[in-house]
Amino acid sequence: MAKAIDKSKLLTDKPRGFIGKCIHTFKCIFNPGGEECVKFAKDELNAMTKAELELVGRDHGIELDKRKTKRALVEELYEAL
Repeated sequence: MAKAIDKSKLLTDKPRGFIGKCIHTFKCIFNPGGEECVKFAKDELNAMTKAELELVGRDHGIELDKRKTKRALVEELYEAL
């Protein structure tokens, strides 16, 4: 017997791989400010190093102080973006 697939969970699971990231991007384009989009962006920021966060901040006109903790830098950048 084949397992029944719960179709309601297909679009709400975290994106996996390239196709999943593409689907996520399109969902964020057509539903800006959605809870899923915000969470994904924060996860991306958490995956970066302090130096990378500083560069992203500079690209957006934000000067970050690398002496602060990474968590503080992520929060500051996240609030500004």
